[in-house]
Parts: sequence; structure tokens; C-alpha cells
Amino acid sequence: MMLTPFPESLGFRMGANSAHTSRTMMSAELALVLNQVDASASAEGYRSAIIEDNILGKPTRTTRERSAKRLTELYALDCDCTLFRQLRHFWPADSSSQPMLAFLLAAARDTLLRDATPFVVAVKLDEIVTAQAIGEHLTHLYPKRFRPTTLHSTAQNLASSWTQAGYLRGKVKKIRVKPNVTPVVASYAILLGYLCGLRGKLLLDSPWTRLLDRSSAEILDLTHEASRQGWLRYKGVGAVVEIGFPGLLKPQEERAAYEQN
Repeated sequence: MMLTPFPESLGFRMGANSAHTSRTMMSAELALVLNQVDASASAEGYRSAIIEDNILGKPTRTTRERSAKRLTELYALDCDCTLFRQLRHFWPADSSSQPMLAFLLAAARDTLLRDATPFVVAVKLDEIVTAQAIGEHLTHLYPKRFRPTTLHSTAQNLASSWTQAGYLRGKVKKIRVKPNVTPVVASYAILLGYLCGLRGKLLLDSPWTRLLDRSSAEILDLTHEASRQGWLRYKGVGAVVEIGFPGLLKPQEERAAYEQN
């Protein structure tokens, strides 16, 4: 399910450092930030709102700084970052889409979350997902990388992120469920593939659309509806498929995405 290259100039992240990430995706904190900070704010504006204005209600400056650092690692919080700016484009459309929108951006910037999620997608609906099973999968993905205590906490935090995104349900006992995927979510997933250089039919069956936990037919239906709603442009004639995002990307972003092809 890996896709390369991930264009770092557009906001994707990859590499050994991010593969060690073991904290949760902090979707509730992200929602607070996006709801209280103007979409046109600078990166420093976001940082100031979290640390100086304490919009997250953290008890100490240390915890505020820690939250700002983690949210920036996961979501950039910078409108000069293509992935974050596009998240803000889709974010107001539908509150039910927001958990998966946040997850997709987090997965684009967190190697471990991106690599581990196919595990939970492959679990059958209504089955229990344990931290032990997640830890065993991580050991398979990253042999000898985690100490036992770190492995357990990382597995717990992945389970928390998947619960926030909607793949799991339950506080203690985690049950596999389907995440809520809307045309808005599908559009963002397709855009991630587009920015990685995919075109045509490949956009409908990419690592990003596979994370949506939907069949090929369902992805196509969501794409048709997204096109009808104006989130993207879809044209299909026989085996030829054209998908684009007219007016959404800056010329330099279009060039960077094209160079990945």
C-alpha cells in the first residue's frame, strides 16, 4: 500500500523519524484550533493561538507548547503547506467528514500511522481489535524497533487514533466498524493521490482511497457525487477516466504534482 514519491514540498512526510511516532492524532484539539483560528492565519498565528491565547485550555505553558508541537507535526498548521490549506478548504463542508479528513492528513504526515492502518482496515467488522494484536503487527512492520513498553503504548495510541477516525468503536474494548466516508472525504483522498502524481483510474484505487475502507464501486459512486457537488471534476468515457481539481491548486503545486507522475 505504499506510494512513492511523497512530495515533501507539498506537505507529505516520510522517513525514519516519523516512523517512530507513537502519539494520537489529537482530532478534538485540531477541531478546536480550526474552529477558533482564522483560515488565513500564518503559522505563527496558529502557534500563538495555542501557546499565548491557550485556546485549547491547557494548564501549563509546557503542555501548550507540547500540543502546538504535536499538532504542527501532524497537520502543519500553515497555509503555505498545500495539504493543510486543502484540509481547510474541505473542513467546513460537513462536520461528519472532519474525523476522516483529519485522519487522512495525519496519515500523509505520519509514516507509522500510514503504514499501520492497512492492518485495521483488513480486520473484519465487529471483531475485537486488541493492543496486543496491533503490537504484533508493528513488530512485523518494524522488527526490533520498539522496546516492549514503547510497543504497548504505541499500539494503544494507534488504537486511539483509529477510534477517533472511526475505524474502531469503544473506550476499552475496541470493536471494528466502518468509518464515515462522504464525498468530501473521498475528494480529499483522491486529491492526495493526485498530489503524489497519480492520474485517471489510478486515483480511484490508490493507497489513499484504500484507507477509506470502501469497495471500488463505492469509491466510484462517491466520486460521482463529489463531482456533482463540485468538489472535483470527473469525466469518464469507457475505460478513459479524467479527474481534476480546477482552480484548487496553485500553479507551482500543479507543477510539483505533475513532476511526481
